[in-house]
Amino acid sequence: MDVDASQYALISKQMFYSGNYLQVMERGHNYLDKPPLIFWTACLSYKVFGIHDWSYRLPSILCLILGIYSVYRFAKLYYDEYSARISALIMASCCATYLMTHDVRTDTMLTGWVMFSLWQLAEFNRSLKFKNIVWGAIGVGLAMLTKGPIGLIIPVTAFSFEFIYKRQWKNFFRWQYLLALVVIAIILLPMSYGLYEQYDMHPESIALNNLKHVSGLRFFYWTQSFGRITGESGWNNNPDPFFLVHSFCWSFLPWIAFFLPALFFAIKDKIKSISNPQGEVISISGFLFVFIFLSLSKYQLPHYTFPLHPLAAIITGSYLGKNILQSPASKTFSVFWGIQVFAMIVLYLGMFLLTSVVFPASLYLLGFITISLLFFIFILFYKTIEKPGRILIGTLVTFITLAYVLNIHFYANLLQYQTSSAVAKDINKMADNDANLLIFNNYAGNSMEFYCKLPITEYINEKNIGPHLTKGKTYILANSSDSVTVMKINPEIVAIKDYSNFEVTQLNASFLSPTARKGVLDKFILFKY
Repeated sequence: MDVDASQYALISKQMFYSGNYLQVMERGHNYLDKPPLIFWTACLSYKVFGIHDWSYRLPSILCLILGIYSVYRFAKLYYDEYSARISALIMASCCATYLMTHDVRTDTMLTGWVMFSLWQLAEFNRSLKFKNIVWGAIGVGLAMLTKGPIGLIIPVTAFSFEFIYKRQWKNFFRWQYLLALVVIAIILLPMSYGLYEQYDMHPESIALNNLKHVSGLRFFYWTQSFGRITGESGWNNNPDPFFLVHSFCWSFLPWIAFFLPALFFAIKDKIKSISNPQGEVISISGFLFVFIFLSLSKYQLPHYTFPLHPLAAIITGSYLGKNILQSPASKTFSVFWGIQVFAMIVLYLGMFLLTSVVFPASLYLLGFITISLLFFIFILFYKTIEKPGRILIGTLVTFITLAYVLNIHFYANLLQYQTSSAVAKDINKMADNDANLLIFNNYAGNSMEFYCKLPITEYINEKNIGPHLTKGKTYILANSSDSVTVMKINPEIVAIKDYSNFEVTQLNASFLSPTARKGVLDKFILFKY
């Protein structure tokens, strides 16, 4: 999907062909935004499997699987086996995880490495084993190589408050931390050298947003993260104070109804036992204080909280594990059980809406949703299983059904409106390898360049198009408003297909309404000469 995922896949493709892995470039220009690990791993995957959308996703998804396993191992250190399994299950079945493995950005890999580092550092904190501090440092280094200092901020914050809460002052001063710093520095060295060579050695280089005299090292280690709080960064979308709060509420579905009481009781328990500390506060402090830190940023997007979802899963899993093993369930749990049932019913109604109104589906898919709903109702009233167990199974059934509907039906229909990728796939079927594609008065789009086998020339107009026209070998993509101009250039230029376009990552009510959709669509036409 445009913008980020297709951009990273395209940068990786261009890096793969250029063989230049230290200086990150995009379309021949300096790219100074994200660290290079996602590009390096995608290049490795391209080398092994070829250039495909799934081979771009694969390394990040494998890393997230490691993160889910790390949730289980971390929770098992401090809670019972059942709670650990539930925590991993929650992390594997929340909307954020679905989105992270579908629209793969840097947050997918970041989430996996952060949770892996937390698990290994927690093991080290208990056993002081050499291997755990090394693996923990590797996790931190790779997290920073994925998305910058936030990969260090999360574990440092989480463990600092753990030590303060338990008054383990000596844990702040262990010689093994020096070893960890060396490991992290070694991991970051190739990227740091590349940044220095690309920017610091060449201050005349033009970087992001046409900036000159930019230090690549300062940008990565300070401006891109902390500069969004201090105001040094140019990124500012004026988010409302609770933007990340309501973003997290939907991204942690379908478990948010249980997370809220879980967080409340976890904080309450830690306050009550402050004189005699019990359990861990790594998950609570890591979630709360980093969440507050992220909320101070002047530029925020919903996926900024994704690396905190594993901690939220552990908080929720420990709460659910306690209540599932407790019979009968607590009164508070029963209240939120009712809220959860209501939320699942709403999700089913949403699925019926998507498949019967937004994008009408076959009777097969409607029947599948109906059977899933009936099974959900059956589980709710199946008395052999205790109430908490019933809602756990029912929630998973609902989420699996939702993910299936989104994968098989919703996104398949939605991406037909992403003209850039749709054109590329059509061109690949109809065009000879020696043909070319011209974009008239417009920008091709990252997904078009990623998928298209032809060379693409952008911002062609009626004055400079002449040298690019080759009889029988030229395709032209233009907005419908330019169609008359294009056909006047040469009488042999003919329209072969038209496309309805929409920014698919910015859904709104008008687009989702079949009756209002036409009014928010752009029209593009593919011509052939």
